[in-house]
Amino acid sequence: MAFAADRQDQAFTAHILDLFTIAQQKYVTRFTGFLDMHQLALARRAVASCAYPNHSFFGGHPGGERVMLGVFAPYEEPDEAAFPIVPLTLTFRAEDPIGHRDILGSLTGLEIRREAVGDILMGEGLAVCFVTNAVAPVVLNELAKVGRCGVRVREGLPGALPALHRYADVPINVSALRLDCVAAALLHLSREKAAQAVRSGAVSLNGAPEQEVSHMLCEGDVLSVRGYGKYLVAQVLSETKKGRLHLLCKKYV
Repeated sequence: MAFAADRQDQAFTAHILDLFTIAQQKYVTRFTGFLDMHQLALARRAVASCAYPNHSFFGGHPGGERVMLGVFAPYEEPDEAAFPIVPLTLTFRAEDPIGHRDILGSLTGLEIRREAVGDILMGEGLAVCFVTNAVAPVVLNELAKVGRCGVRVREGLPGALPALHRYADVPINVSALRLDCVAAALLHLSREKAAQAVRSGAVSLNGAPEQEVSHMLCEGDVLSVRGYGKYLVAQVLSETKKGRLHLLCKKYV
C-alpha cells in the first residue's frame, strides 16, 4: 500500500508540474479540482519547485480548506473570479437533522466526484456548498432532498458565511516541535507512548500517515490521531528562557 501511495503521489505531482508547463509554453490557464489536505501539501511542494509566480490557491471563500490550484498564463494576473467555482446555498428547516456527511452523501448520490466539491459550511437551517461550475447545474436541478429532508438550492451566498469548523483551544507546553512531543502534550501521554502511536500508523499529518517521530511541525499543520481526534497547530505563542515552547493548538469539535 505504501508503494501504491508513493506512485499516486508521484503521478499527482507530475500532473501539477504539467499544469505549469502548459501555462508557460502554451499560454493556457489551467485549474485543478478541489484538493484534499494531502494533495494540497503535495501541490505546494510542487509549486515551490517551479519558480513561476502566476498561480493561486482559492476555494471560493477566505480561509478555505479544500481549494483549487489555478496556474495562469504568463499574460494573466491570478484572479479569484476566474476560478471555476460556484457557491450554492441550501436551505432547510432548522430542526432537520442534516449534517456535512449527509449533504456530501447526497451529492455523491448524484454521481458527483469528490474533487468537484469543495468546502461545505454548516449553519442553522442552511448550508453553503462550493462546487465546480461543471456540476453546479446538476445540483441546482436535481438536489431536492438530503436524506429524507427536503432542501431548496439556490446559487449564491447567504448574508453571512457559517464557520468552516468549530474549535476548542488547547494550549500546550513542549520542549520541541517534534511530532512525538506535540502529540504527547495534546493527548496527555508519555512521550514513549506518543512515539508508539506515531510508529504504529495511528497519526496522520495534513491528511497523510506520518510515522517519523522526529518530524518537525509548523504552524498550520493538522494532526489526526486515531481514537483521539483532530488538532490544528495554530500558533507558537512564546519561548521560555529554558527553550520550551508555548503553543496554541485547537481541537476540532
